[in-house]
Amino acid sequence: MKIIAIPRDGNPYQELLYGELRRRGARIRYAGELTPSHTLNLLLLPLELLAWRLAGARLVHLHWVFKFGLPGGGPGRRAAQLWFRIVLGVLRPLGLRLVWTAHNVLPHSRVFADDAAARRRLVRASDLVIVHALSALDGLAALGAHPRRAEVVPHGPFPAPELPAPAGRGRFLFLGMIAEYKGVEDLLAAFAALPAGHEATLTVAGSCPDPALAARLKELAAPVADRVTLRLERIPDAELAGLYADADVVVLPFRQITTSGSALLALAHGRPLLVPDLPGLAELPEAAVRRYDGGVPALTRALAELAEADTARLEAMSRAALDHVRDHGWDRIGEQTLRLFGEVTARTAPAAGLLPAPLRSWLQRISKDALYRGSLLLLANTMSLAGLGFVFWALAAHSYPPAAVGWLAGVTAGVNLLATVASLGLANTVIRHLPKAQDPRSLVRATVGAVAVVGGSLALACLLLLTPLLPGGGPDLGGDLRSVLLVILLVVSTSAGGTLDAGLIALRATGALFAKNLVGGVIKVGALLALIPFGLPGLIVAYGSGAVLAAALGGAALLRRLPRVPGGPGPVTVLRRHLSFSGGSYLGTVLGILPSTVVPLQVLTISGSRQTAWFAVAFQIAGFLNFIPSTAAQVTFAEAQRGALRRQLLKAVKAVYVLLLPAVLAAVVAAPYLLRMFGAEYARSATGCLRLLALAALLTGGTYLVDAALIARDRTGAYIFMNGVNAALVVTCCGLLLPHGLNAGALGWVIAQALSLLIGLVVIATSFGMRRRPPADQAAVRTAALP
Repeated sequence: MKIIAIPRDGNPYQELLYGELRRRGARIRYAGELTPSHTLNLLLLPLELLAWRLAGARLVHLHWVFKFGLPGGGPGRRAAQLWFRIVLGVLRPLGLRLVWTAHNVLPHSRVFADDAAARRRLVRASDLVIVHALSALDGLAALGAHPRRAEVVPHGPFPAPELPAPAGRGRFLFLGMIAEYKGVEDLLAAFAALPAGHEATLTVAGSCPDPALAARLKELAAPVADRVTLRLERIPDAELAGLYADADVVVLPFRQITTSGSALLALAHGRPLLVPDLPGLAELPEAAVRRYDGGVPALTRALAELAEADTARLEAMSRAALDHVRDHGWDRIGEQTLRLFGEVTARTAPAAGLLPAPLRSWLQRISKDALYRGSLLLLANTMSLAGLGFVFWALAAHSYPPAAVGWLAGVTAGVNLLATVASLGLANTVIRHLPKAQDPRSLVRATVGAVAVVGGSLALACLLLLTPLLPGGGPDLGGDLRSVLLVILLVVSTSAGGTLDAGLIALRATGALFAKNLVGGVIKVGALLALIPFGLPGLIVAYGSGAVLAAALGGAALLRRLPRVPGGPGPVTVLRRHLSFSGGSYLGTVLGILPSTVVPLQVLTISGSRQTAWFAVAFQIAGFLNFIPSTAAQVTFAEAQRGALRRQLLKAVKAVYVLLLPAVLAAVVAAPYLLRMFGAEYARSATGCLRLLALAALLTGGTYLVDAALIARDRTGAYIFMNGVNAALVVTCCGLLLPHGLNAGALGWVIAQALSLLIGLVVIATSFGMRRRPPADQAAVRTAALP
């Protein structure tokens, strides 16, 4: 059995348990340790779980949730809770079962914005909850968390050397990490209240990460400093046995507890225990424990009683402690745990059976068709990118005010528009000519260099000339050198990245495309969380970091696949040879990107940054639906160069709407629930807008295929006309209706797309015969750049 453990902790419990499981044939892998960065490891966790599932793992064993914590205070806790829900949500679709060992009812230190709600979510997601005592189930029930299945597995003992029995000289010890809930303040107050004449001593040893608590402890210990030793530091393992040997009784005055490893460690050393009468400690052996009712007076009386206890009583308690340890060995615990794991995984489908046989057969059949195979591979890439984009915008909505999110939407829209203008239509040249180019490296270097130079120059000009026209309250994009350089880098990376992506698509290197976009998306999300304290500038930097890294990785992946040809033509020669073709599609490309980039800027200008945030989130979610027709259109264009357009187009129509219809229906129904993941304010303000934009995807799906048909037959004039018509209709309809609200603006989008599709069908019907193959020397342009 392969088990994924989360997280690794210094507590010896894990390795004592897993040592027994390994001895019985289990294989344990700790997840969340891929890189030195905690945040990046957390973001990579779903992908790591997928990898281990494919490698045969079928069970996740979760212990504590502290590794899901993120920096940033309140916003960081909200982001951490959202990510925790996402991680829990991917387990079952991956075919993984979750077992949670409830060491604590709630975390000792706050992890999420609402730890109780996170616990309820965790319990609902768990196939089995393991507790060390029945009292833990009562604590979970008090939170409203009711496991579907729960089992009691005792906490095993910690290994300890054989020590002499207590000598009965009134020596008390508290040992362990010191926190509020452990009640050390009560212990010091109770010890100071012992009647005069007692010669008892107390040692408090353990790290105290809370400076305020440490100061209070020192103040409480000062009146009895001659009998109290404070060691507020981490105690080396080599000194533990000596501390226990010098003690007659270990005192653990917990204010609340679910399971105490400190108590079990003391019993393993044969030391009597003094503990409060709490449900979480009810499983401790009565003969080895002195319980008190709680509170400082009761603790004082118990201390006085044990300080006067004779040697015989303490030795009897010590023997009872050691007997309890011997009766609850790890061999029995390991056997019980592995049996429970087996029962849970028995309900998990094996890896080969994750898909039904008919579906596997269908996938095998379509994998032999170049159009369907290419569409699905590219769709998988874009959907993974969309998923990370969804996470990015959701975390941004939870971590930043709506005004900042709205400004980010405006900046990214402007960057995408400038990058498209800077592309010069060269991405189409790469798709068309790279596979047959005599010197493909020269073609890539020339095209990427050209778009980078043009993009940087265009971005600089727009920043200096146009940013004064933007509404106030946002970043000073044109007046700050760092902002100027950042926007230029974003435009250059986006434009160059699009050209490099075209090269990977032309070479059918969708695996490399997927990998580099995945890494860029993960880095973008990680940077978002790390840069929360920097506000809007940090948000823009986070977005840019993913784009820059993805472009760099795309360039490396593409060049590695291209042969070196010595003495190739220079970049100017290459560009002169191909610019006439790319120029024919350039205007159509620019017009095609206008709707998705100008409309967010219209919302920013007309409605303000807060409403831009609501619109941008709905626009992003609806835009995910357009990945289906856009990828199919790209592959249709590529495959039409090898066969009859009519046949390829009909296949594409079937493929697009078989996937698009249920996706649109799901988006319409789930709109408020999807938006609630970004916050209640987004759900209240953008549900109607999202539903209208989702319905519009049925229309834009048709316009994508219209453009694919036009560019496959080199109808450049018709292609430019269609994109110009679409841009004019969208900008006009949305601009006229946006002053009446976001829903009206979204309705303007729907009207514009409907009219565009109608005009496109007329153009297709009257423009050319669908059976004619394209001339070999004519190049296609690109698919429309609608959202």
